[in-house]
Amino acid sequence: MHYIAEAKRKTNVAEYLLYMWQMEDLLRGLDFDFDSLETRVLSGVDDEDQRRRSAAWFAEIIKAMKTQGLQTSGHLSETYELISELQLLQHTLSTVIGDAEFKKILTRVQPLLAEFRTKTDKIPKSDIETALTAMYGYLSLKLASKKVSEETEEAVKVFGAYLAYLSKAYRDMKSGQLPMNN
Repeated sequence: MHYIAEAKRKTNVAEYLLYMWQMEDLLRGLDFDFDSLETRVLSGVDDEDQRRRSAAWFAEIIKAMKTQGLQTSGHLSETYELISELQLLQHTLSTVIGDAEFKKILTRVQPLLAEFRTKTDKIPKSDIETALTAMYGYLSLKLASKKVSEETEEAVKVFGAYLAYLSKAYRDMKSGQLPMNN
């Protein structure tokens, strides 16, 4: 809920984005019905203040999703803004800063991103969105107790390392700790 999202946004932006996508799908699954949300989700929150704040947070998300026409698919504009920031950060790390470790990760993930793009109906626009989409699909399969191939497990590790590195660099950037020369 709101407190989970706040913590994830501060510590790991990729996890935050995946969490927000999960919340969007949760709300769609409940047909944006606030009574169902209260019964099925918010009733499990023991702390009254946390429940009230989470209810307000969900109400804002519902309003934004309806305003942005996201009742059946798509993601909140805020998530796309973060993805754009991460894409710019990727460019900065690989070209401006010349981060050698990130360049190795990027070299390893690029073929997997290209391969994943050929397997999806909706082609994500950026490397970040592609990796997040792959991770979200993987997590959805795991939640549904579906079998995942060894090849997919290996690709997920590479996507995870890529997103983890970017998330750490993003946190460093936001705190003014990103080294500008490597």
